Amino acid sequence: MKSNVWMCVCGAAMIGLAGCMTASRVVYEGEQAEVVAGFSQDDISYAVSKAVQDIDSCSRRYHQGEGRRVINVKPIVNDTLSRGNAADMLSESIGMSLKEKLMNHGSFIIYNEHMASIAGQTGALPEFLLEGRLTQRNMRKDNGDVYQEFSLNLTMVCTPYHPNQQLRGLEIWQKRIPLRKEVDRGNAMN
Repeated sequence: MKSNVWMCVCGAAMIGLAGCMTASRVVYEGEQAEVVAGFSQDDISYAVSKAVQDIDSCSRRYHQGEGRRVINVKPIVNDTLSRGNAADMLSESIGMSLKEKLMNHGSFIIYNEHMASIAGQTGALPEFLLEGRLTQRNMRKDNGDVYQEFSLNLTMVCTPYHPNQQLRGLEIWQKRIPLRKEVDRGNAMN
């Protein structure tokens, strides 16, 4: 009798725990995922899309001649509270997404410093340099919850190889793309 009661209790507990588990599912590209604390792939896609539209219009004004514009995209600096592999992967993902969107846009060629050094700098040199930093700031609310504000800060500069000598070294575009999230204090990255 005791073993039957014990089995019923254990069975009920397992059913209760199974009901608390979140079902896993695949989130396909273009589909909105659940909002999470931290900087997600949806956040990266949002920020990069906003940036590429502005980069295109600005670089078109300062590009001389026909053809695609050559741009050197520097690694994005991670200045968030994340450290280690997760932070490195976040920065790399933003940089790769920027390169992908710029290349697939059709107006840009990405300059690859490593390959250019192997080739001895033959070929097209970059007219533009894009560099950026991802920052994070946490602001506490009165109830203890947190606003996490991430900001992707990008700057585009005309390189020493730009055809217009008067533009060389000048910053021609800057954009701050903020993303604010309200997060339960237990989920905030401190």
